[in-house]
Amino acid sequence: FMRATNEGPGWTADFRVLIGSVDRDLDDVNAVPGVLDPDDYSASQAEGRALRAADSDGLVWNSVRMPGGGCIGIFWPDVITIPVQGRHYSYHWDGARVDFVRQHDTGKVLAVT
Repeated sequence: FMRATNEGPGWTADFRVLIGSVDRDLDDVNAVPGVLDPDDYSASQAEGRALRAADSDGLVWNSVRMPGGGCIGIFWPDVITIPVQGRHYSYHWDGARVDFVRQHDTGKVLAVT
């Protein structure tokens, strides 16, 4: 985003971690052909539309960008608790990439390599 908008260097973006909980059965879409394609969302969008129309509460899948990570998509607001804020981060943009991340509660600055 920062590259696409020609953002100037500096501490440009704040991100807050939101923490909520889900206690529902979600549809696992990992085995659905094409759903995990990282570039073409047509299969995942079609599957999501079909599941939502069938009154699914949401879906779960393995992250395609973070090995070992998991993702959820929730279709209805009452499926997830009202989130509370967790950690708060600022990203530093050097004009080409994010090079530092600052954690607000500790003041710690981490280099991104």
